[in-house]
Amino acid sequence: MIMFWITAALMLVLAYLFFLPALLGKPRADKVSRARLNLALHRQRQQELSLEATSSEDLSRLTAESERNLLGDLETGDTPTNRPQRAGLGAVYVALALLPLAAWLAYTQWGRPDLLENPPAKAMADAKEAIDGLAQRLQQNPNDLDGWVLLGRSLQATQRPAEAAKAFEFALKLSPGNLELKSYWAETLAEANQGNLAGRPLEIVKEILSADPRHKAALWLAGLAAAQSNQIGEAMKYWKTLQAEYTPGSPEALEITDFIAKLEADSAATSNPPPPQAAETGKRLHVKVTLADELKQKTLPEDTVFIFAKAAEGPPMPLAVVKKQVKDLPLEVVLDDSMSMMQGMNLSAFEQLVIGARVSKSGRPVPSPGDFEGLTEPVSPGQEAHYNVTIQRVIPDAKP
Repeated sequence: MIMFWITAALMLVLAYLFFLPALLGKPRADKVSRARLNLALHRQRQQELSLEATSSEDLSRLTAESERNLLGDLETGDTPTNRPQRAGLGAVYVALALLPLAAWLAYTQWGRPDLLENPPAKAMADAKEAIDGLAQRLQQNPNDLDGWVLLGRSLQATQRPAEAAKAFEFALKLSPGNLELKSYWAETLAEANQGNLAGRPLEIVKEILSADPRHKAALWLAGLAAAQSNQIGEAMKYWKTLQAEYTPGSPEALEITDFIAKLEADSAATSNPPPPQAAETGKRLHVKVTLADELKQKTLPEDTVFIFAKAAEGPPMPLAVVKKQVKDLPLEVVLDDSMSMMQGMNLSAFEQLVIGARVSKSGRPVPSPGDFEGLTEPVSPGQEAHYNVTIQRVIPDAKP
């Protein structure tokens, strides 16, 4: 919000700079006064009269008449040259002074100042309304394949993986052989299980690779599943196959190269562990968790609370997790690299993270309708960082 007003003020100042030459301008130096012009014309007329006059009496009469005309011109013609140039500047000053006020009044009347106060919450509310509207339309037209895919992707983007998985499962009934839909289904099932690909997600991935051994999304998920199981060699095999599918030097190829390098480095570190004093390195996130007042009456003291951090973009599984209870709230915990669920997938491996906390009514790490959750926007923490998370959102029921 502060940055918005700073930017607006700078733009206003920049606009005013364009008016400075007109507001501070001086009379132009190259303008010739009317008096000088009349004198020059008089001298030229005198020369002409000396040639035209037929006698000295005639010349004296014409010269006297020319001088009388010159005196009349000098009395009435020499007005200040800068007066017209400055005329109307008072109105300009008033207009420039009132312009910011008029813009502010117009913005508050027809703009959206509410978005400045709480843009993430407002955006999430608008997105939820649009998604719920799409789900209702699909109930009336359940054979809309594109609609189901859009619903699934939207639910996944808004951190509702369990509902997204159901949407993709329904879409697969309309297009059973669609490998892309299968990869979306496997991915969201894993996200709903805190990123764990074991079980049904891995089975789906293997089905995809059986039909298309070079399917990019399936190769990535297969490598991730192998890394989660500490099968480093298998993970590298899948990811190197995936790397060959991209143009060398492309952003995708470079990203995969980075993951492979981190996996190799962690594998080497496991074989040659560092001395105890060097083990405590990497990012440490200090997370303060509170429960919104309106949700306190809807929870029990023994309800499970999961505090976690995961990559903003990349593997869906949490990079660090702490388990507590509602009766412990408010509390502050520390998430660090030692809590990684698999080698190479820790807090320090990713630049941007999402930090969250969830009250699980079932006690399971899988998000379920009716759970309470709070998430931060993507952040780029340093080695030591502090964040506040308020659990304030209810995970809604799925509407497939």
